[in-house]
Amino acid sequence: MKNRKPKKKLPLQSIALGCTVFASVLAGAWFLFPTEMEKVLKQLPQAVGLRPQVEESSPSPLVVEEKEVDEPPPAGGKLARSSSELNLPTTEVETAPLVPVPADKSAPPPMTCLQAAGSLRPFLDGLDKKDYIQEFKLKQSVRKHLDGLKDKLVAKPPAVVRETDDLYTVISNTAHFFRIIGKDNIQLLKTVLEHEQGKIEELAVALHAASIGESCPVDTVQIPFNTAYEYSVFFLNTIGGRSYLFRREARVRLLINYYALLLIDEAGSRNLNAHGTDISSLIPPLIRDIEATNQLAARKDEYVARLRELSERHPAR
Repeated sequence: MKNRKPKKKLPLQSIALGCTVFASVLAGAWFLFPTEMEKVLKQLPQAVGLRPQVEESSPSPLVVEEKEVDEPPPAGGKLARSSSELNLPTTEVETAPLVPVPADKSAPPPMTCLQAAGSLRPFLDGLDKKDYIQEFKLKQSVRKHLDGLKDKLVAKPPAVVRETDDLYTVISNTAHFFRIIGKDNIQLLKTVLEHEQGKIEELAVALHAASIGESCPVDTVQIPFNTAYEYSVFFLNTIGGRSYLFRREARVRLLINYYALLLIDEAGSRNLNAHGTDISSLIPPLIRDIEATNQLAARKDEYVARLRELSERHPAR
């Protein structure tokens, strides 16, 4: 094989001169023929086998970063009603007007306190024989045990005025039932609700009647009316109360909201609405929620009829 002569390297001066000449020619061509040169430069990467560099575009306006929103409910005084108060989008949502209730859909007369006692006694006495209750190893009957829990809740009601003045009050309200009756008793109540779902609505009717009644038998599990009023305001108009309801299943949440509204209305008729709680803005959305659910089928017509009666006495402002 013949020895190849090594190629001579171009001096740096020649390379620099060549680059200068090329740049000058390119600049002159661009000046004379700008449109044609722009087309040539766009086609140059594909001609030499390179991928064109794509500029990073701004995110599509249709792609929105999803964030979890955990906004606490309003507390104290009047509840927020407008989208500006709640920092919500201002898009108008069309809602169907409330339809008047036919004559045959009127609410039945409320249960008396004596009737409530007649419903609560056999139910509570029957719990003593349930296997799931015996697992809790209560030292007394269910009725006496619940009566003791009631006394604790009556002695230490939640704060419903100026709740947001300090963080400690908000936290105390959020954990109110845990602090007052403890984890084991909360588990007891949740277990009863889980096993007696078919009787929850009748039980709620009886408890409400016992709370507003004035001549109940002594051995009835009865929450004093003033205390029942304070807890109603707690559930409807405080951060702690609303957060508690958000953690409950739909049936329990709707029933608590419903009877809380009835109690505050009753307090107003007795001139005992000490906190001046306005329920007018809460009635229409609860009517729509109850009409939309299939978990309150047994007494749905009664609930809606009574709420419509409330809306007539408390028209939205």
